[in-house]
Amino acid sequence: MADRTGIVAGALLPGMPHLLAKEPAPSWAALAAAARDVGDRLRRLEPDVVLLLSTQWFTVLGHQFQCDPNPRGEHVDENWYAYDYGLHRYDLRFDVEFTERWADRVQADGKQARRTRYEGFPIDTGTIVTSALLDPERKLRWAQVSCNLYADADTLADVGRAGAAVAREAGVRAAVVVVSGLSSGLIQQWIEPGQDHIGAPAHEQWNTRVLDLLTAGKVDEVLAIREDYARQAQADSQFRALAFAAGTGVASGPAQLHSYGPIWGTGGAVLSWNLPERP
Repeated sequence: MADRTGIVAGALLPGMPHLLAKEPAPSWAALAAAARDVGDRLRRLEPDVVLLLSTQWFTVLGHQFQCDPNPRGEHVDENWYAYDYGLHRYDLRFDVEFTERWADRVQADGKQARRTRYEGFPIDTGTIVTSALLDPERKLRWAQVSCNLYADADTLADVGRAGAAVAREAGVRAAVVVVSGLSSGLIQQWIEPGQDHIGAPAHEQWNTRVLDLLTAGKVDEVLAIREDYARQAQADSQFRALAFAAGTGVASGPAQLHSYGPIWGTGGAVLSWNLPERP
């Protein structure tokens, strides 16, 4: 593993801020603990760069790439601002050289690639939450692309494939992290954390079906039912984040399911591919 270059491992995590709550629901605490464990194991691989896609950084004009080497500041979540997990400080590190090469590759493939670099750019909650859980000591370097609202799954797979190609050509060790929920049926009222549950029985059934397929290594079957999943269970961003991960090649084998549970009615899971076992 230590001598491999290209994509070496990956993970899928929810980006809801509830995972950082001071008094979390049992499922929030379990998901957060699983994410921290994944982060520990990911950092043991010492990747040179981590390709990142968060469904909460969405764009409508092309594919946007973060080219600020050190975005930092304070973020107020637009939905959960009244809670202790609604205010976040962040201080991130991005590999701009790699990101520029990735954007160039996407552009060469005939897609619109835009570079973002200005002070105060609004970093999304999913990116902040995920980086806090996976990389509390800021050892990882990220390369991030937005989730284009109008890109189909095949296009996002192409964007992921381009990132993997750049990693191979550059001879670097890269990991992949996608920030996405499963079903997204929010409970439409204020609840206490202990009252949390998946919003609808059908959503629970669909989440279980998808997770069973992913842990069996049947990513193509999940992609084949993805549109039905989106219609029947309000899958987060039509679960196109999985297509991005599949495009990088990281999701070709069985996923390891670390945790699954509700986050204010939505479904959240922590999955990984090819991470080392705990020491």
